[in-house]
Amino acid sequence: MLIYSLIPARGGSKAVPHKNIRLLCGKPLITHSIEISLESPSVQRTFVSTDSEKIAEVARRAGAEVPFLRPAEFAQDNTRDLPVFQHFLDWLEQNHIPLPDAIFQFRPTSPARRVEKIEEAVELLKKHPDADSVRGVIEPTQNPYKMWTIDENGFMQPLLSIPGIPEPFNEPRQSLPKAYWQVGYLDLIRTRTILEKKSLTGTRILPLRIDGRDAIDIDDEFSFQLAEFLMEKRRTGI
Repeated sequence: MLIYSLIPARGGSKAVPHKNIRLLCGKPLITHSIEISLESPSVQRTFVSTDSEKIAEVARRAGAEVPFLRPAEFAQDNTRDLPVFQHFLDWLEQNHIPLPDAIFQFRPTSPARRVEKIEEAVELLKKHPDADSVRGVIEPTQNPYKMWTIDENGFMQPLLSIPGIPEPFNEPRQSLPKAYWQVGYLDLIRTRTILEKKSLTGTRILPLRIDGRDAIDIDDEFSFQLAEFLMEKRRTGI
């Protein structure tokens, strides 16, 4: 399979200013994702999509290809991932670069990846030619069948129901169906899923189970500091 990776890194970040190039364990945050992509045997080319020249410069120094700056309309606070990938594929076609069979999405905010899990995702997709994508998941610490919403009258309503079990929220956790929480560790998407289904997942999604200790997602100052603590412990083997 011809596989590229795309690392989306928008310049604007309100919760953690300049998050994508802030130092984490002595390296800019985005560099962790670039380096693991470059180390992965199955990834032929590593691209970064950014609207920031500062991020582009850091990414190039780390070894990534940054052949364009992402247009502003694809770099807003509410921009979804799909148009970013569609823009990338359009750029490849316009520049006569072979389209890959599949694309990894490596978010900079998940810096604790391992090469063996990346390769496992590739093998999983190869074994299932009918699959649209692979997505990293973990088992959540809280079962969603014990979660609630609050209605317009202020009363709690169960978020989920199970046929034949009137009150799943009162059942022992062990008797409830297993559930999985998606994390930003990786997505591996067939290119045809993006082009034909206009989706980054499609409908046939394979789970790649991730060790919870590696499922770091940085979205605020606390999680940034926690990520640094956990990655330092991993580096030193403590």
